[in-house]
Amino acid sequence: MDYERLLVDNLPLVDGVVHTIARRYRLSADEADDLSSSVRLKLLENDYEVLRRFEGRSQLRTYLITVVQRMFLDERNARWGKWRPSAQASRLGPIAMLLDQLTTRDNLTFDEAVESIAARYGDAVSRAQLEGMLAQLPARCGRRFVGDAALEDMAAPAAGPDAVLDGIDRERSGDRIERALSAVIAPLGDEDKVILRLRFCQNMKLARIAELLALAPKPFYRRVDDLMRMLRKALQAQGVSERDIASLVDNPTVGIEDMLGAAGTEKTVERPSVP
Repeated sequence: MDYERLLVDNLPLVDGVVHTIARRYRLSADEADDLSSSVRLKLLENDYEVLRRFEGRSQLRTYLITVVQRMFLDERNARWGKWRPSAQASRLGPIAMLLDQLTTRDNLTFDEAVESIAARYGDAVSRAQLEGMLAQLPARCGRRFVGDAALEDMAAPAAGPDAVLDGIDRERSGDRIERALSAVIAPLGDEDKVILRLRFCQNMKLARIAELLALAPKPFYRRVDDLMRMLRKALQAQGVSERDIASLVDNPTVGIEDMLGAAGTEKTVERPSVP
């Protein structure tokens, strides 16, 4: 194959991939230009070695995104230190570690991570199994880097008297919620913890959770009702306001993630593949 021609014909694709990575990591125009130059040199190195390793098991764009992103992150790791997977991901195995890396370190969406894992592992793991793995991983914030110019223009947070009082109230309420959640979550079984994580952390619909865990719908809904009543009762006992209880229990977007991670499971809940 004429790899020089392959590169020339796909330079617009290469530029598009660089633009995607630059946008994903909020690079400045100068940083994006530097990345573009480094990528082109990388593709030329060792007689087009990167292109010669492409085996056609995925689209060329997918392969190049993986190459460029890994190249960019390797350079960043050299400057900022190496990212490490969570202990839970390490317990679940190499695919979970890769999923943790892609969604946390690399800031990929779940769909993008599934595509990247499929390119590497093929049919060895299903999308449903990856959803189950993700549900067991502790929620962590990916690192975000900005330039000095951005830091110079960033305004300091306002801290007037009202804001300070509101912050104290939120902190006290947060402590009460934390104690209540710890009391409820710690003794739960692995599967109940997975249910709560899928519901609150992944904002997954109950019907989908029942399908994913292969649970009969009616008993499953009763089980979820029992879990919600336990949460409400524990929160009320800690003096949490009805408004905060409704926000936490009725709206599955509130930060229950840390509590689920802190109460994490040692065992892995096996899930069937869902077509």
